[in-house]
Amino acid sequence: MTLYELVKQLDFEKVAGSEGEKKARNIFKEYLREYGLKGVEHPFSMNCFTPGKAVITYKRKTIKALPFGLVKSGNEKGELVFLENSEELFYQRGMYKNKIILTNSRSAKLTERLKEEEIQAIIYVSPPYREIMSLNLRQTAYENGAVPAFSISYQDAKELAKYSKEIINIKTEQSTKKKKATNLIVDIPGTGIDKTLTIICAHYDSVATSHGSNDNSAGSAILLKIAEHFSLHRPLRDLRIIFFSGEEMGLLGSFAYARDFKEELKNRMGLLINVDLSGDDIGFNSFVTLGTNEMIGYIDGVLKENGLVFKSSLDIFSSDCMPFSVYEIPSVNIYRAGGDSGFHVHTCQDTADRITQRGLEPTFQASLILCERLLNAKVYPVKTSCIDSSLRDKIEEYIFNSTQSEPKLEWKKKYEK
Repeated sequence: MTLYELVKQLDFEKVAGSEGEKKARNIFKEYLREYGLKGVEHPFSMNCFTPGKAVITYKRKTIKALPFGLVKSGNEKGELVFLENSEELFYQRGMYKNKIILTNSRSAKLTERLKEEEIQAIIYVSPPYREIMSLNLRQTAYENGAVPAFSISYQDAKELAKYSKEIINIKTEQSTKKKKATNLIVDIPGTGIDKTLTIICAHYDSVATSHGSNDNSAGSAILLKIAEHFSLHRPLRDLRIIFFSGEEMGLLGSFAYARDFKEELKNRMGLLINVDLSGDDIGFNSFVTLGTNEMIGYIDGVLKENGLVFKSSLDIFSSDCMPFSVYEIPSVNIYRAGGDSGFHVHTCQDTADRITQRGLEPTFQASLILCERLLNAKVYPVKTSCIDSSLRDKIEEYIFNSTQSEPKLEWKKKYEK
């Protein structure tokens, strides 16, 4: 079974907590059984939603809108105000109370501000030449009664913006419910050189309306092929493969996992390898290291030895690596972007017909090669529990914006008496 054929089998919507998520998980389990491996479910609670729809009515005209995930059914009516830059809301107190904002900019800090300013609703403009972007409210924002948020197409926004200062109406049909979503964990024990644990992970959930082929059925397919390889070639060290759910809702699956397995992670973890985005037929290959410059040099050299030239950087990465960084667990995030499928992520156009085997191969090869080197080295080649101090402020800010709560970073002391 090729990588592309696996992505084709996952060519359906997989919102966390949905029947689509369960269907994908059952596909993974079936392949794992063929490889002689067992997938263990790790459920976690979250606020889920059944994808719905919204209609904006103005001057006897109607346009289609997409409600953010977790926006409830309702009816919003108010005066439309077009703001090219939503940052204006941070400078003018009380000016837009009860208004419906149409804006071309988003900010992680905007959610609370909208509530403080008693905004009626907010409508975000999707990028031009794409379908409507699908986005989600964060769990804390939903629980705190966030302002209803919507996406519309760029073309519709051009027309709607002409009616700034006019009264518009937004009717939403979408249900929300507390449910379980599920991570899937696969352990491949090593033959016992030491107790260092390497994790390779990818999220398998998608946003609403999207099949999520690039983001991230591609990563799921790569994990299955990694599992197949190491079921036949047992490594010296333990490998754990994790299919995360809830990533698109705010890294919920990886936060739940890092919390529940905290002590094991702190005692055993070496490096986390995260695969998120792949499949562009023509694109560029990259890895982002949330660790140290020494790690970049090692990974870059290993890949070049095997004919793979990747763009590299030292930075945080908005994906399932972030909950691990709280415990100073380093990660490398491997991805491919810059092409047709990547252009359409988070839309209904992120489908398997935009993916190719050629576009999947470099990400898979890089993941496999790095796993083999880490798992079978005589000395583990990456220093554990080590993240460059220049990234700490970025991690703290990201965790705060993602969870809307005070982050608790558990860094090891640099010096011990």
